[in-house]
Amino acid sequence: MAWRLPASWTKWVDFCLPDFAYDYRHEVFKRVGHDTFLSVAPGGIVLYTCEPAVISQITTRRNDFPKPTHIYTSLDIYGKNVVTTERDAWRRHRKATSPPFTEKNNHLVWDESIRQAKAMLSDWLGKDSKGGQKIDRVMDDTMRLSLNVISAAGFGRTMDWPTADTLAASKEADGYVDTSKIKNEDRDIDPGHSMSYTYAIHCLLDNILLQFLIPRWLLVRLPGATPRKANEAYHEWGNYMKELLSKKKEDIESGVANVETNDILTQLVKQQLVNQSQDKDIKSKNQLTESEVLGNMFVLILAGHETAANSIHFSILYLALYLQSQRHLQADLDKIFAGKSPDQWEYDRDLPHLFGGMAGAVLAEELRLAPPVIGIPKSTQEGVGPQKLTVEGKECVVPGDAYISLCTGAAHRNPGYWPTSKPRLPGGRPAHPVSNLDNDLEEFRPERWLLSEDDDAVTDADGIPVETLAKDQGLGVNESSDTSDRLYKPAKGAYLPFSEGYRACLGRRFAQVEVLAVLAILFQNHSVELDVSRYATDEEVDKMSLDQKAEVWHKAAEDARDLMLNGMGVIITLQLRAGKYLPR
Repeated sequence: MAWRLPASWTKWVDFCLPDFAYDYRHEVFKRVGHDTFLSVAPGGIVLYTCEPAVISQITTRRNDFPKPTHIYTSLDIYGKNVVTTERDAWRRHRKATSPPFTEKNNHLVWDESIRQAKAMLSDWLGKDSKGGQKIDRVMDDTMRLSLNVISAAGFGRTMDWPTADTLAASKEADGYVDTSKIKNEDRDIDPGHSMSYTYAIHCLLDNILLQFLIPRWLLVRLPGATPRKANEAYHEWGNYMKELLSKKKEDIESGVANVETNDILTQLVKQQLVNQSQDKDIKSKNQLTESEVLGNMFVLILAGHETAANSIHFSILYLALYLQSQRHLQADLDKIFAGKSPDQWEYDRDLPHLFGGMAGAVLAEELRLAPPVIGIPKSTQEGVGPQKLTVEGKECVVPGDAYISLCTGAAHRNPGYWPTSKPRLPGGRPAHPVSNLDNDLEEFRPERWLLSEDDDAVTDADGIPVETLAKDQGLGVNESSDTSDRLYKPAKGAYLPFSEGYRACLGRRFAQVEVLAVLAILFQNHSVELDVSRYATDEEVDKMSLDQKAEVWHKAAEDARDLMLNGMGVIITLQLRAGKYLPR
C-alpha cells in the first residue's frame, strides 16, 4: 500500500517548480486568493502578479522597477544591446535602434513575408500543387521563413527558399535545422569565409545553447564536430555582419547606396553617420560601437524570428483544431481581397483590414494563449530599494532586492478581465486540468476579440492604431494598443504579449505585419487539417462514415491539445518542445 501525505501539506512544493505560474495558469493565484503575492525562500524574494493594475504600475515606473539585466548576460555574445542594458545605457541603445522600425520598413516586411510565404506554400503543396500531403516540418519551415524575412528586412540580405534537394536533405532533421544536412555550397561562400551566409546563420542558431552556456575559451577547446562548428558559425556570421556594416557605410558615404533603403541595418548606419557629423561630446554620448551594433542585430534576429515563427506555427495548429474559426478567417479574407492574387495586394489598403478583422483576432488570440515570454522580469534590484505599489486598492511595499515576474500566462487568462463563455470541448469539459474550469479562457476563440459582425465597416483609419509616442522624446516608445482599435481592448496590463511601457518590444509591428501577411497567403485559397495518420490511412478514412471520421479526428485533436498543454517549454521564447505535431 502506498502512503501519500495530505495535499494540503505538499502544495507549497508547486511554488518551487520551474515555470509553475505558467503551468498552473490562474489557478495558482486563485489558490493564494490574490492576483499578486510574494514568494519568500532562501534564494530570494519573488513577487508574482497577474493583476493588470499592478502590472501597469510596474511597467510605467521603469526607474523604480528596472529589468534585472544580470539574467540576460548570455545575450551579450556579440556586444551589449537594447535587451541587456538599463538606465542611461539602455536610453542610448533605444535612441539608436528605434528609428529604423518605421512604416517604410514595415512595407518591406510585408513584401518579403508575402514572397517567402508563397515559396513555403508552393513547397507544401507539392510538385502537382494539389496539396493533401502531410507536412512534418511546420515549425522548422516557419522558423526558416521568419529568418529569411528578418535577413531581408533587417540586413538587406535576401535569402531564397531552399531548393527541393536541400529541403529533401533536411526533412529528416529532428530539431529546427540540422546543419549537418544543409549544404555549405562552395559557390555560395563569399571570399574570405569558410561558411556561406545561410549556413552560418542556421548553424549559429541551431547551436545557440552552446553559445549561451559555454564560455568562448572553453568552446574552442571542446572535442567533437558540433562545438567546432558552433564556434566557427559564431565567427563567420559576425564577420559577415561586420563586412555588411562596413560596406553599407562606404556606399552611403560615397553616394552609391540609397539612404532611403528601408532595411533596418541601412537606417542604423545612417543614424551612426549622422552622429559622427556632430561634435565629439554628442557623438560619444549617442553613437553605438561596432560591437554594440552587432549585439543589437543579433538580438533582433534571435528573438525576432522566433516570436513571429512561433505565432505562425501556433496559429496554423489552432486553426486546424478549431475549424469554425478557420472558415471564419477564410470568409473574411474573401471579403478583404475579393479574389485578388497576392501580386495585387497593397500594404496601405489591405493590412488595416487584416489587422482589424479575423486575421488580427487570430493573431491576438494566439498571443493570448502562447505569449513569447511567460514571465516578464522586473526587479527592485541594483540599489533601487523598497518600492510602494497599490495592490487591490491598498498601498503595499515591495522589498528591496526582490525579483518580479509579470505572469503573462495568468494575466491573459484572468477571468475578471476577459470576455468568457462556457467550456466548449466535448462534454463541456475544461481545457486545463485545474485552471479556468468554468470558462473558455484556455481555449482558442478568436471571435472573442471581434466587436462587430459588420466586416465591411473596417476603414483604413480604424484598422491600425495611430502610433502614440511616449513623452520621453527620442526613445521611439509606442504607447498605442497591441491590437486594432476595432478589436476588443483589454484593460491596461491585462494583455502584454510584447511587454508594455518603455521596455515594450521594438519589433512589435514588424512581427504583426509578418504574421498577418503569412496567414493571408496560407489561408486565402487553402485549408489546413489535423494529420490523423497515427490512427488511419487516407484510404481507410475515405471508406469511413462521418461518425467514424469524427472519432478519428477527435483522437488526433486530443493528441494536439495534450502537446499544447504539456509539451511547451522555454529556451528563448515559448515553443513546442516535446515531440512534434503534424498538420497537413
